[in-house]
Amino acid sequence: MLATIQEEFQIKAILSSMIDAVIVCDVSGRIAMANKAAESLFLVGENGLVGKLFSEISHDAKINQMISEVLHNGNELFIETDVSPNIQIFRVHVAPIKDQEDVINGAVAVFHDVTDARNFDQMRSQFVGNVSHELRTPLTSIKGFVETLLDGAMENSTTCRRFLSIIDAETNRLGRLIDDLLTLSSIESKERIIYPKPVCIQHSIRSVMNILGPQISEKGLQVEFVYNSDLPRVLADEDLLGQVLINLIDNAIKYTPPHGKIMIRSRQRGSRVITTITDTGMGIPHESLPRVFERFYRVDKARSRDQGGTGLGLAIVKHIVESHGGEVSVASEIGKGTTFGVSFLLV
Repeated sequence: MLATIQEEFQIKAILSSMIDAVIVCDVSGRIAMANKAAESLFLVGENGLVGKLFSEISHDAKINQMISEVLHNGNELFIETDVSPNIQIFRVHVAPIKDQEDVINGAVAVFHDVTDARNFDQMRSQFVGNVSHELRTPLTSIKGFVETLLDGAMENSTTCRRFLSIIDAETNRLGRLIDDLLTLSSIESKERIIYPKPVCIQHSIRSVMNILGPQISEKGLQVEFVYNSDLPRVLADEDLLGQVLINLIDNAIKYTPPHGKIMIRSRQRGSRVITTITDTGMGIPHESLPRVFERFYRVDKARSRDQGGTGLGLAIVKHIVESHGGEVSVASEIGKGTTFGVSFLLV
């Protein structure tokens, strides 16, 4: 036996309180003890693992080989793998159980879920790569034009002015990118304190339309705002709400062709006010819709950069709205336009 009855009772009490899945095998590799987390991991009922060989419940050859090696040579082994039938990634630690004379009596396998950690590592790596790429593009452009000017192009006033205009535009884009990165970071890390108060969303939308008035006039767009006169106030941080509306309406302006139409609607639905912004632009492919709120995701990368976008606007919108307990949505049809929606809770 691996333990006396009293020891076994104590071990079971300890195992039942553990989050990690734990399986104890005897020297033949047959399961002598398992906690509830292990039963959940391998999708069996209570006591459904005891008495079975590990190879009967798992088809993972690497883990089976680990247990065999530990029972044979008594060395601890570690591995990271996805454990069937689940798709999570687990760090598996198998250690021998030895008696006072150092004789191997069994093995204990501990399964620690590292899925979130590995997904975070991947997201962080992708984020760093995306940021590096986004910063490198305007910096390369600026450096190239500066070198050209230093090589003699500045003697031509027309060329010099054109190059300096491009450098100024790229510098401004760098500034917007850094501002958006700082905004997104402060919201995600909750460093940005939210000060919710009753806000009239109609007033906020009109203020944004006044700010973006020159862009609307320049493209000859028709912007219509539809709402009920008795629309209740929402509970929101007024500055952050304004940032959400600026990002969405500015986005609609950029992607609506000249003399097109933008429709803004605000209406109450249950305990929320839902605001939708519909443009008559080129639309978004169906396969891209689930990803439009991802950081740096662009449906048309070249066109987005030409429009001065940083690739972070919609990610900022999503984080702000969700930090208020609201929801975001998007619907689109190629050639007909796109509708973005946000909801905020009533006061």
